[in-house]
Amino acid sequence: MEEKNTIFGKMIAYSKQDGNKNVILLITYLIIQTIIFGIATPFFLTVSNFQNLMRQTAELGMVTIPLAIILMTGNIDLSIGSVMGVCAISLARFLKIGLNPVGAVFLAVCIGMFLGGINGILVAKFNLEGIVATLGMQVMLRGICYILTGGRPVSGLPKDFLAFSKIEVGGIPLSFIVMLIIFSIAIFIMQKTTFGIKVHAIGYNARTSTFSGINAKKIKFLLFTLSGAIAALASMFMLARFASAESEFANGYDTDTLTSLLIGGISIAGGSGNMIGAFLGFITIATLRNGLNHIGVSAIYQQFILGALIIAFAVNWKKKRD
Repeated sequence: MEEKNTIFGKMIAYSKQDGNKNVILLITYLIIQTIIFGIATPFFLTVSNFQNLMRQTAELGMVTIPLAIILMTGNIDLSIGSVMGVCAISLARFLKIGLNPVGAVFLAVCIGMFLGGINGILVAKFNLEGIVATLGMQVMLRGICYILTGGRPVSGLPKDFLAFSKIEVGGIPLSFIVMLIIFSIAIFIMQKTTFGIKVHAIGYNARTSTFSGINAKKIKFLLFTLSGAIAALASMFMLARFASAESEFANGYDTDTLTSLLIGGISIAGGSGNMIGAFLGFITIATLRNGLNHIGVSAIYQQFILGALIIAFAVNWKKKRD
């Protein structure tokens, strides 16, 4: 049998494809990391821990998906956490006044789409850099969170809504299943459809892609609107899990999602990376934080470790590209 037909040969061939160079390394690192934490603490490799891990990180995984695609176009969304905050607080307010949960969630998603759409208009219509437009939205929306809460958490939510966070299918939390479904759809779209080709083309050169007949402005607007909608959906699951919404709700999610994607090999300059790498980057960060918590590493040292990991992976990706 020829070497290229062996499993090892296929892995090498796969790793040489554009956007897949990071996948094999991430899988290897993830396996080693899991083994180390499994040896270091008996509580890491348990069913209950993995269930908690899935429940606690599903929302982060959801918002990672649209951000990955936005990064591939050469833009960025730094307002995800603030959008989640506004949507969660609004949803909590709707539930408090007795609105039907389905209707309340629908309105929250509409709010998320509206806020994401504003980002899209600023980037696509007014040609603002994504980092400028979404940073401004991040600060402004966080201020709205303080206004909506008045500095006090919104709690006392209906029990039937809170029970939503405890739903499991075969031992897997519903939120994690929803996240996997969205990720699967995104992987298919980005790897098997012309839309994925257009996204990468915009990331490589937005002006040239326009000359090729690609409506870059429309795609950017749709992606930012989608980001807002998914942020609202993620905030629903997070609100049900926490049972209250406060002004700092989901604060820091912007950084966590970006960290996951940088480790996953998504280029911040646009044009390269894939959704499988994005998924592995998210899983790597989630399991790393969980494992470090189990062995008693403080949050201060965790930030240092994450920063070092980002630099290490970034250096590796740059060497591969060069």
